Amino acid sequence: MLLTENIRQAFNSLLLNKKRTFLTMIGIIIGLSSVLLIVSLGDMISSLTEDFLIQNLFNGNQVLAVSGMGEDEPIDNFKDYAVSLDDVYDFIDNQNVGIIDISSDYFGIATESGNLKIDKEHFSAAQLKGVSSAHEITQKLRILKGRFITKQDNHEAKPVAVISDIAAVNCFGSVEDCIGKTIDFSGTVETFSEKGASVKQTNHELVIVGVYQYVSSGISITGSADKRNQSTDVLVPFSYMDDDIKDSSFNVISFIVKNRESMPAAEAAVRRFLEEKFASDPNYEYDILNTDESLKPVKSIISIITGAFVIIAAVSLLVGGIGLMNTMLVSVTERTKEIGIKKALGAKKSSIRLQFLIESAVLCIVACSVGVFFGMLFGMIIESNMDNLIGLIKNESLKYFLQNTPIHVTPSLNAIIVSTLFSLGVGIIFGYYPANKGAKMQPVDALRYE
Repeated sequence: MLLTENIRQAFNSLLLNKKRTFLTMIGIIIGLSSVLLIVSLGDMISSLTEDFLIQNLFNGNQVLAVSGMGEDEPIDNFKDYAVSLDDVYDFIDNQNVGIIDISSDYFGIATESGNLKIDKEHFSAAQLKGVSSAHEITQKLRILKGRFITKQDNHEAKPVAVISDIAAVNCFGSVEDCIGKTIDFSGTVETFSEKGASVKQTNHELVIVGVYQYVSSGISITGSADKRNQSTDVLVPFSYMDDDIKDSSFNVISFIVKNRESMPAAEAAVRRFLEEKFASDPNYEYDILNTDESLKPVKSIISIITGAFVIIAAVSLLVGGIGLMNTMLVSVTERTKEIGIKKALGAKKSSIRLQFLIESAVLCIVACSVGVFFGMLFGMIIESNMDNLIGLIKNESLKYFLQNTPIHVTPSLNAIIVSTLFSLGVGIIFGYYPANKGAKMQPVDALRYE
């Protein structure tokens, strides 16, 4: 009952001095909303940086398994612990932890440079590149027509291709008219042996199954205005690029995972797969790596930068706390006679102290509520105008990446709770001194005060 009465008195006291209460709250509101906005922007930048590095540096969220690897070096009979492509695909088809496919990065497949060609007038500069079905997701490709490479295509090393919209227009006149048609690719590939490097002529007859939207990186090598000379990737199954792959076994396998949230479950599934396959061998060892581990230094740097900005913004909370202390000191002084009467009637020091602490806390809670509202509002305004901001970017590759990446600027629940508790703590700490000053007043002195 005493608590309810104190809360009611606190609201009455704050409403009696609306201007003073509002001016006191401004510091806390600005501080809290600034902290929430900076934390939200920091989280957004961290997430975008990780996504950008994962897409462009690591080619997707990867769980890398090295079968037959000890702590520092391969164990004896390293090759005996290789895993076949059939076993890998059987495992992927029977798991439900978000593993999409494997990466072709570790197969050492060379890219072939040359031309897609129908005749002398209809051709397009191109690079033949072997990929898995995960390439569409990791590189955020937009398929305009047809489909992408599938696991089955790689399983059977099919001579199918996904070409760019530029190549489709150069060779067939439009994106619509090329699906299912056969096209020749002639090019060169550089090979290496003990005798040194050599250039080999290649020729492929490919069936077009899909067309993707080409996005320029902003770097032009040829400098030619003729779009037929603008080289774009022709994506084919990695097993077609190297026919020996589908019948080979591998010690290093990179599994592509749908998203970062699925990484722990995917890693656990890969561990079970390897352990069950070589369970009968007591000497078997393996190593598991993932992209999250590689990104830890980047995450740490971003966290430090965000933390520094949060500390700067939190200074305004301290300033707001000082303003709150000043308001409470004035309130205690104005109500000196009231304190004297309560003490004369038997009120304890703890009751007087609690009364002013509750008043300070109520003021802070109201300010925190408004601060959270504005922090979320500013975040929502930025998020709703993100398309316009992205439209200002000149680099087509970066613009495409941002347009195809979910961006959230609203603060997380944890950020709201921590910021609110910190603000409330500031209010109570700075409100304690005025409350304690009022509690220590002598009844006689207080009643005499004019």
